Amino acid sequence: MSLTTSGIRHKNKMAQIHGTSGSTKYLLNGIETINGKRLVTLDELQHFYDHYEEILADTEATVARQQNEIILRFTNDESRLDKQLQEGIARQTVEVDKNIDELNQKITSAGNFFAKTIYRLQYWVAVSLRNDRIHSPFTNLSIDLKNVRYQKTQRVNDKDTIIQRERNNVISSYNFLKTNETFLIGAQGEEAVISALSRLSNEYHVLNDINLHFHRTIYWGKMNEPIKNCQIDHIVAGPTGIFLLETKNWKPSNLEINSDKLLWQAHRCGFALWSYNRDYYPWFEDMPTICIVVVSLNSPNTGRKLDSDIDILPPQQLCDYILGRRAMLSGAAVKKFIDIITRPR
Repeated sequence: MSLTTSGIRHKNKMAQIHGTSGSTKYLLNGIETINGKRLVTLDELQHFYDHYEEILADTEATVARQQNEIILRFTNDESRLDKQLQEGIARQTVEVDKNIDELNQKITSAGNFFAKTIYRLQYWVAVSLRNDRIHSPFTNLSIDLKNVRYQKTQRVNDKDTIIQRERNNVISSYNFLKTNETFLIGAQGEEAVISALSRLSNEYHVLNDINLHFHRTIYWGKMNEPIKNCQIDHIVAGPTGIFLLETKNWKPSNLEINSDKLLWQAHRCGFALWSYNRDYYPWFEDMPTICIVVVSLNSPNTGRKLDSDIDILPPQQLCDYILGRRAMLSGAAVKKFIDIITRPR
């Protein structure tokens, strides 16, 4: 395998990324729409969290301006429609009254009783229908004007409620992030790992936020523990093997304090992943070995281990670590593993 000094091929494209950071996904799903816009990236979440007060004030001002613009449009539409209606009624009034006046003149100038009677009947009908003939051509215009006036009134009445609703969206979103600040810290770590792993060649697949669910509970004999489901931060599958990565954005001291819990979590995920795949490999076909790695964003030291089988690495060393191992899996073997993990169950 020909590698550059950083352990990455020149000619191949970036790794194939499947899914997104689980922590980022969780946070994005818990955020309300902010002023009509959904936040879609961790950077947007972080910017919102860091500039909450500014965004709250800006949202209130923006929504108020938007509502005023909508009300102004309704006002302009109201004025335009009212002008069209009044001008139309005035023209129609002139036409209808002119017709009535002409009939009245014909009554006066009629030469015989029969003609006078006909004109009188026409005159009576014209007078009776005067108001309808003046207004009926503008029925649709009158309806449009009423609708605009109704919508304008509703918008004026709802303006404060709409502004408060958008304020509440911002406030509740911030409170959600504040409550789940550990997820925000975790998301930063997971995104950093995904970014680092994307530098691998396209022979490698990076699966993020993998949730394994077992129809029948499996039993982890080593820890005397039943397992129904398991969440894994990242899995890398490629020529040099299968790598299960657990990301921690912890201080180095926390790694030491929580090492037993972290060791349990890492081995539990490893056992669950192995169990999830074993039914797809017959006795004569070896399952790929699973290499477990803890990725620590705040651990600059190299060569550290959680135990004899689990290395602790910073994100910047992941690619070299993965590519530095002996190639052992064919493209078909990698594809089989990916298909097993990603197929619906």
